[in-house]
Order: sequence, then C-alpha cells, then structure tokens
Amino acid sequence: MKKRLTAAACAAWMILTLIVPAGCGQAERSEQPENGQTQESVSLPGQEPEETEQDSSVVQEPEEAASETLTAGVYQYHLETAEKSWSASNGEEACTVALEYPVFEGESPAEAAINEYFQQWAEEKLAAYETSEFVQEALEMRESGEYTIPAYSDDYAVEEVTVAQGVISIRMDNYLYLGGAHGMPGRENHIFSEADGSQISLPELLSLSEDEINELARAAFLARIEEKHPEDGFFEDAAETISAKTDFISQSWLSREGVVFYTQPYEAGPYAAGFIEVTLTWEQLGL
Repeated sequence: MKKRLTAAACAAWMILTLIVPAGCGQAERSEQPENGQTQESVSLPGQEPEETEQDSSVVQEPEEAASETLTAGVYQYHLETAEKSWSASNGEEACTVALEYPVFEGESPAEAAINEYFQQWAEEKLAAYETSEFVQEALEMRESGEYTIPAYSDDYAVEEVTVAQGVISIRMDNYLYLGGAHGMPGRENHIFSEADGSQISLPELLSLSEDEINELARAAFLARIEEKHPEDGFFEDAAETISAKTDFISQSWLSREGVVFYTQPYEAGPYAAGFIEVTLTWEQLGL
C-alpha cells in the first residue's frame, strides 16, 4: 500500500490548521524581548520600517513591494507583500513569512472593499503567526543549535485573478516548508461581488446547494479516473477516496472557463502529481 503522508506532510497540515486570523497585528515592529531569545521585524507595504542595529531580520521596503500594473477584465491591480521574520538570540534566522496580495488601483466600491479586506487579511495573518507552533518550534530548534536545516517558511503568492459571472475571484497559493526534502503546497480562493466587493460563496454564485456541487465535482473526478490519464498519477484506490469526499467547495477556484476543483497532494495521488484538477464549465453549471 502506498505511503500517503510523510512526517513533514503531516506536520504541515497540522500547522496550517493552527494559523488562522486572530485579530489585527501591528503594522511595524522591531524589538528585542526581555529574555533576549528572539528578534523580529515586520513591515506592511506603505509603511516605513524602523531600522535598528540589533534587528537581524530582512524586511521588504515599501517601494519594493509594489509590482507592475496587471489587468483582470476591466480592473487594474498590482501586488504587494507583507513580510516578517523571526531570529534566534544569536541572530540566526529561524523562520520567515511572506504574504502577497492584490491591491486594486480603481476607485469603485468593490475595489475599495477588496483592498480593505486584504489589508486586514495580511495584518491578522501576521498577528496569528506570533503565537503559532510554526514560529515557536522554529525558534526552539534554532536556539537548541542541534539542527542545521534551512529556516522554516510560509510563502503566499497571488496566482489567479479572474473576472467572470459578475464576480472577482482571487486564488492564492502558498508553500509551507518545515524542513525535510520538500514543503507542502496549499491554496485558498476568495470570491467578491463586482457590485460592492462583498464576499460570495460558491453555492451563492452557482445557485446550487453544497450537495449538488459535490455531486457534480465528484462525477467529473470519477470520469477522469476512468479515462486513465497517466499524468494524473491517481492512487489505485482514488475512486474510493473521491466517492467519499464531501469538501469539493473548499478545494476550488474560478477560471474564465468555469470552476476548477482539485485534490491536495497525497489525497488522491502522490506528491509529485501536485494538485489534480477537473474543470466544470459555466455552461455545465447552468450559467
């Protein structure tokens, strides 16, 4: 029987469930705790980071955060990154976080609402790392001096901005590294109304129930398994896994063609297969 999860993969999923928004964090900080064990620094785009001789963290300068102007439908946007790093008392870097997010350049209510959402998203996510096992474990390992693995990291990148069916969809991919041969990839998708920037769920967009969406996605995956695409690398019991799966909505994103559903690495295929995807077109979904 194939080995589904390595120790690193298991740890990665546990950490991902722990890092959730927990209130607004500080936009800028550079300090040495009283116990002298860690150093940290954080800067959000548009704010000047404080320079200190003691701070060994690398902070992205605001002017470096803004990238070229990109286009999605009638909208223009650029990408900014909120970064933070933690170092041990000897100055050795223990872990880093980089959160890339879009900043829309127009003045419509929807664009203003989306920008406000992602500014808060970045602040709250950085604040959540403060007490996470991800950071605490990385610092403990560095302080012990017993490990020489690269620093832990969690990097988010905006991969898809899609305008379709009256919504703006933003897919963000992340890569969580906790030592070992490789890290674990992850995804999250956000859907906003073009009218006012409010968040919309997939069932609301499709006017279908969760059960109906799960049934459609499940059928598409089972059909692909039957077609036997070698590049997918499905496990022998992938059909059983898909038949029992009920969380297709949380593993989906929007393209111009339709809704893309995917399985996580190790879920229905090996790590090397990555995200195995099927697409249901807007026409297939009745739109």
